[in-house]
Amino acid sequence: MKRIFKTAFFIIFAGLSVFFAAEAYAEEEPPEEPQTDENGYVKVTEDTIPEENVNYYIDDVVKIYDGIIFPENTELLIKNGAEFQLYAGGTADIRGTLVIEQGARATVSGTFLARDSSKVECNGEFAATKSSDVHIAGEFINGEKSVTAFSGKLSLYNSGVYENKGVTSFAKSAEAVLSGNYIVPESGELFIRGRVSTTLNSEISADGYVYLSGRLYNTGTVSFGKKAVNVFKDGQFVLGKSGRVLDERAEEKSESNKAGENKKMLRGIDVSYYQGAVDWKKVKEAGIDFAFLRSSVGDYYTDETFDYNMTEAQRAGIKVGVYHYLRADSAESARAEAKYFLDIIKQYKPDFPIVVDIEDSRQQKLSVGELTLIADIFCKEVKKAGYEPMIYSSASWLNNKLDTKKLSDYEIWVAHWGTLKPAYNGSYGVWQYSCKGRVSGISGAVDLNIAYKDYS
Repeated sequence: MKRIFKTAFFIIFAGLSVFFAAEAYAEEEPPEEPQTDENGYVKVTEDTIPEENVNYYIDDVVKIYDGIIFPENTELLIKNGAEFQLYAGGTADIRGTLVIEQGARATVSGTFLARDSSKVECNGEFAATKSSDVHIAGEFINGEKSVTAFSGKLSLYNSGVYENKGVTSFAKSAEAVLSGNYIVPESGELFIRGRVSTTLNSEISADGYVYLSGRLYNTGTVSFGKKAVNVFKDGQFVLGKSGRVLDERAEEKSESNKAGENKKMLRGIDVSYYQGAVDWKKVKEAGIDFAFLRSSVGDYYTDETFDYNMTEAQRAGIKVGVYHYLRADSAESARAEAKYFLDIIKQYKPDFPIVVDIEDSRQQKLSVGELTLIADIFCKEVKKAGYEPMIYSSASWLNNKLDTKKLSDYEIWVAHWGTLKPAYNGSYGVWQYSCKGRVSGISGAVDLNIAYKDYS
């Protein structure tokens, strides 16, 4: 009996198996043919697994929660009115070509990888949210009528090129590291409200519009063409140790700036007792070439750190100039201050010019002619003593309070912060471009400068 039961069970079980198998076979339907458009592109759904040598399109909303890879030799076209949504935790790996048509949108909240074999053409909108992590190792083109917005992380690799023909913005929450080439042609607009850093071999090339209210830390090269326009609004432009700024607009004035030697710009700072005890060896190691040191104010005050700064800066191999804060409001007081100043510096041999700092509030009441005469008297006393005089003032004062044509025998050091080009149209040899600099060896902020010639 036991044997028969087992056999019967087997037969019944086998019968059921055959029955269910037959039932399953009977219900199975042939796979659906993928939907294609007039160009033979295959429609993407949330279940699509892209294959090589096949082109794809999106014409509605596609949501990616996990991951999707578009291999090399494929193209993904996001059509007008469609949206590609990559959720946080998801990954889109682009190895071929991604085209976002005008009126289409890609929203990225996860990890977006554009490999070195890839090309991304955005003619619509590309929005990377706060949780996004975008990596570009290929070519990313933001078209003339397109908008790309980064609120999360962006890495532009050495092999990567980002060409911004339209509008690109970095929100306050954005953090970008650029190691490749970032190009802003004449039609492009770049808004930096977050933090953008460039590495050693990278370059930002701008012929369009650049707006900075965030922080741009440059250890590579930032270059501006003749038609570039830039606006800084409380932004920080910081030059790292190896950072360079090339400005064709400034080079146009190289003749008047006496900047035939403009081929190599020098990086500098200016300090007074406000900077405390400066470690000049560290300052030199940070790549600073020169420093202007305050010696005195008016005809009554000698900066308490001047002797230390002169001795230690020159010992560290930094080229030094000296500046005096002028409070004179008459020809007589200008001569008195010049005498006081020259007595303080007579034991030293500065490498850079001797500077008169003109910006005191009591001089506001003076006419242009009166203030110009005072500056000229002071500079002539400096020149008689055997030094090369220089005038320091803001772009506003140089434009409106001084007749610089009558002071053309003297070098000009212009101060204009928060811009990539001073608003002063006359000649100048040194530009103070920031008051919020950070340099190793100095605790707190310090003024940053560029010299367009080596005065030594």
